[in-house]
Formats: sequence, C-alpha cells, structure tokens
Amino acid sequence: MSRLLAQLRLEIGFVTKRALVNAFAGSTLAPRPLRWAVYRLCGSRIDTMNVFPGLQLGGPPSNLTVGRGTFLNVGCFIELVAPVRIGRDCQLGMQVMIVTSHHESTVDRVPTGRPVVIGNRVWLGARATVLPGVTIGDDVVIAAGAVVATDCVGPGTYAGVPARLIKEAA
Repeated sequence: MSRLLAQLRLEIGFVTKRALVNAFAGSTLAPRPLRWAVYRLCGSRIDTMNVFPGLQLGGPPSNLTVGRGTFLNVGCFIELVAPVRIGRDCQLGMQVMIVTSHHESTVDRVPTGRPVVIGNRVWLGARATVLPGVTIGDDVVIAAGAVVATDCVGPGTYAGVPARLIKEAA
C-alpha cells in the first residue's frame, strides 16, 4: 500500500509540474519574469528570461539547461526524455522542435533517450527540427525547416532534409 501511495505522489507531482510548465508558464498571460521563475521552480536551469509563450516541455524540466542571453521564440517544443543543453546567446526561431527519444526498433515500445547539445551563438531557424543524439557546435546557423539528423560541428550554415553544410563561416 505504501508503495502505491509513493507512486501516486510521484505521478501527481509530475502532472502538477507539467501543468505549471506547459499550461501556465507557456501561456501568453504569464509575463516573462514569472514564466522564468516557474521554469526554474520546476527544475529547469534556464539563465535567460527570453522565453516567449507557447514553449512546451515533454519530460522532466530538470533535463533542460539554457544559457545566458538565449532567445526561445513562440511555440517551441523541447522533448526531455534525455538532457538538452542549449548554450549562451542562441536564437531559436518559431516552432523549433528538439527531440530526444529514440526507438531501437519497431518492436521496442519503450523509448531510450539520446541527449542533445547545442553550442553557443547558434541560430535555429523557424520550424527547424533537431533529432536525438545530435550535437550542434558553436557559431552554427540551421536554416528554417531543416532537419538536423547528424552532428553539425563546424561553424557555418546548414540547410535541407537532412541538414548539410551549405556555407562555411567566413
């Protein structure tokens, strides 16, 4: 019985955090300082108040780290089955999606997490998608609508599906 109660408390805590993070903090009614405080209260390590409405977190908020000066535009989705680390002074466009869950096969029903690391001064264009296990290096630009399936480590501009280097940094 006590094990069941412990599991129930854990589930209620998770649902409460999800409601606070996605329904309240993600709302257009929450001012940025309050939004930032709710994310921090729920365990995210977000060092910027530049988080605009509509951010949806799928998983434990404690798996998210965002550096100083980073800007998350409206409607972004960050799945947190595994840790996601976003560096300093990054720009995430509207509806950017970062995914961390991976299935080894079609038979495997339980996803495994693969962390995503985004360096400093990275720009992710609107509706760019970053897939599980990817590392994006410093000073990288990902074009709008690109799907990042492999690491983008060298500074430059990456575009396409899948994303590939189209212009090296000057």
